[in-house]
Amino acid sequence: MRNAAPPRLVALATGLLVAASLTIALPAAAHPGHDHGDEISATTWANYERVTLSRDVGEPIDLAVLPDSRVLHTTRNGQVRLTDPAQGTTSIVNTIDVYANSEDGLQTVTLDPDFATNKWVYLYYAPRVMVAPYPTTTATGSAPNTLPAGADASYWEQWKGYNQLSRFTWNDATNSLDLSTQQDIIRVEVQRGQCCHVAGDVAFDKDGNLLLATGDNTPAGTPGANGMAPMNDRVGYNPGLDSRRGAGNSNDLRGKILRIDVQDDGSYTIPSGNLFAPGTAGARAEIFAMGLRNPFRIDADPVTGAITWGDYGPDAGTANPERGPMGYVEWQSTTVPINGGWPFCHGPNANYNDWDYELLVPGAWYDCNGTLVNNSPYNTGLSTLPSATAPQLYYGDQPTHQPWPEFGSGGQGPMGGPTYRYDEENPATTKFPAYWDGKAFMAEFSRDRIFAFTQDTADGPVTRIQDFLPNAALTAAGMPIWDNPIDIEFGPDGSLYVLDYGDGFFRPNPDSGLYRVDYVEGTKGPRVDLQASVTSGQAPLAVEFDASGSKHPDGLALSFAWDVEGDGTFTPGPATTSHTYTEEGQYAARVQVTDSSGRVSLASVTITVGNTAPVIEIVTPVDGSFVDWGDRVQFEVKVTDAEDEVIDCSRVLWSYGLGHDNTHTHPLFTGSGCTAVVETSLEAGHGETENIYGQIGASYTDLGGAVAPELTSDDVALLNPRELQAEHADARSDGTTVVDDESAAGFRKLTDLGPGEWLAYEPVEFGGITGVELRAAGEGEVSLHWGDAGAEPFATFAVDSADWSLASTPLIEVPEGTGRVVVTSTGGVDLDRFLFTTSIADVDAALTALRQSGDVTNGALVSLGMRLDRAAAAYAAGDTAKALTELRFVRTQIPERVENLDARAVLLRAVEAVIADIEQAIAVP
Repeated sequence: MRNAAPPRLVALATGLLVAASLTIALPAAAHPGHDHGDEISATTWANYERVTLSRDVGEPIDLAVLPDSRVLHTTRNGQVRLTDPAQGTTSIVNTIDVYANSEDGLQTVTLDPDFATNKWVYLYYAPRVMVAPYPTTTATGSAPNTLPAGADASYWEQWKGYNQLSRFTWNDATNSLDLSTQQDIIRVEVQRGQCCHVAGDVAFDKDGNLLLATGDNTPAGTPGANGMAPMNDRVGYNPGLDSRRGAGNSNDLRGKILRIDVQDDGSYTIPSGNLFAPGTAGARAEIFAMGLRNPFRIDADPVTGAITWGDYGPDAGTANPERGPMGYVEWQSTTVPINGGWPFCHGPNANYNDWDYELLVPGAWYDCNGTLVNNSPYNTGLSTLPSATAPQLYYGDQPTHQPWPEFGSGGQGPMGGPTYRYDEENPATTKFPAYWDGKAFMAEFSRDRIFAFTQDTADGPVTRIQDFLPNAALTAAGMPIWDNPIDIEFGPDGSLYVLDYGDGFFRPNPDSGLYRVDYVEGTKGPRVDLQASVTSGQAPLAVEFDASGSKHPDGLALSFAWDVEGDGTFTPGPATTSHTYTEEGQYAARVQVTDSSGRVSLASVTITVGNTAPVIEIVTPVDGSFVDWGDRVQFEVKVTDAEDEVIDCSRVLWSYGLGHDNTHTHPLFTGSGCTAVVETSLEAGHGETENIYGQIGASYTDLGGAVAPELTSDDVALLNPRELQAEHADARSDGTTVVDDESAAGFRKLTDLGPGEWLAYEPVEFGGITGVELRAAGEGEVSLHWGDAGAEPFATFAVDSADWSLASTPLIEVPEGTGRVVVTSTGGVDLDRFLFTTSIADVDAALTALRQSGDVTNGALVSLGMRLDRAAAAYAAGDTAKALTELRFVRTQIPERVENLDARAVLLRAVEAVIADIEQAIAVP
């Protein structure tokens, strides 16, 4: 062992211990005749082992592997953690004071290229306390989209802030950062109080220059953007809604990759070869690449000098001929400075136009292949910009949306990764084979995949895309699958280190984790499963430990040894044991599992004695309940804590955001307190094809004990839109197919659902729902089941029409609680969508006008018709405010959704007439 064993009682100054496990790799056996550079060996997935190093690592963001293969990793709330594979433990070694709102907080952790000598570690974060001329601290909560009544443009000054790149020296004696050595290198001005796009990754090029990626600091759900490039420059609106002010601004550091040469004192100079020469008026010389949206992960090839990154894109599921292209994501590799084009150009250099956000009409198209002009009123840089450069790769939701079917389908989350370089002199027996030398790796956050790209030249096209170690192979081998990989990095041992974010959003995810992928031919190590009956409480605390779920992939016999007090002494024993803790503090209880070949795996779980974790429950809204966009939702949490006599509601932090494709969430509002009223966004802002839902999260941090630290617990509630598209089902049986269909509400449908096939939605809660309406085509009976396809149906629909038809049914006895709705069919039925209603209402006069107005697309017919149905139902129920909200939303959407000018005029007149009638009736000014 490299380090001494930790003391029995972990000192709080050392940091909070969290659960971890690992496998200690033994030398792999030689395989005569295998070159390790040949494709067969390198792509035989049975030769790889994905080893768990740590679980429950908070909300993980970034990792850096130390020279001795220990791993530093960050969490958004400011924690720097250290995982020690040799000990099987993870500790919180530093906490940075950060402004944590939406995506803001602590981002990157990166080692200096000369770390072995100078010990510098770089952090990029949003400091909570700032220096002049910025406000000392930022206002709490979220910034509004528009100026409050009576306010002028100076109102936005309170939301100005900055993200900061600093470096600190690593102290080998304390195994932590020495915060007193802080050097602040560069600040990036941002607009706080809104989500999203921070980026914040750091890398070093082959010449030792520092690279910093920054995001465009513009909300994905900008009002009026509808999944297109956000350029809302309306008077009185938040300046942060116009991405041209940052990503498209040559005099702004947002939406860029910066390239600087950091000096010994923390200052920096500008290396040659950036996009703008020093002294260029209206341009920052730090910029290497501009026109980027959210280049969350960047890296640099130490051999070719190529800088690579993945860039996130907007959410439009289809192109709009009046506005621009569908939403793509991108992967780029370049050795020369470029303009990526955002927000004027996107994907295959497809251009947007200067959409008028007030009149809702298209403007002039931006010239992506010629003279690109930034005409934003917030632009402080050059008017004429460098021409846009298209990425090597781009892709969308479906294989038909890009030239590379290898990407498959699903959400899009391109996490740029490293280029592997094989080192023959590296003595590590688990290093990746030479076959992967020179290939760039990319993690796909939303699709749970890792890709490897082959290029003939660093600036040239990608000639091959390979799916590395797919989840099917991991599942077959009994290893943990990729679960939203947020960072990947090759360590000094040539193994691939992976930080998985897990399936939750903006919370400490129980399924997040830190892993290492080794190349191991032959016998693998044990898979450890460690459970504890309780992990916190007052002394004496009796804990039952159970590792009986541990397995060996080759069926080898296992033996167990326990170190329940974390003092470094392992005692052989059975797969289960118990211990009573009598002294307050935190303990890293560990189990060591050894197979009959001598391979060893470790796992640990943190036991806190002297403080009991709080319990927090979101009482309302109920998880899985239904809302309409624009609803005001009552929020209430209940908190209990064994030690805190009085619950301080100011310690309850909550957020509301828009979930997207079950892969990520864009927070819209944040606050504190046990109760609140959350106004769901009237306009989801992600485009009509996108899978959008609401999510409320809440957490409570208790007061801690006399010795034991504070503990935090959280809860999440998902809010379903009342209209659920069939193609957005949370799960589907094998054989079901989603295809494009312009006549469908979301331009896609689930086709030919037959006997034995199913789709499911989860979570679902039916409070307040009295009926369901189905839009379908074909012949058969469609049924809804609670929990399982074999359960008795609680609703059925008869479908008998070759064209789209509506079928509705009241819900007499709705299932109770939160659960899973499973949809089945007796015949080949195409499914479009389900509408969960509080009443099944007749269509009012405006909807009749829509259906008779002529050249109106079917998508507009369905979507706008739904809104008008809801308005009619609300008005019939006496809820005039709700009716007006729906009608006014329809009024804003008609110019975008109805292309035929005559039909547009007819519908606008009809809707305006209905609005006027209601306003006159209730004397609304």
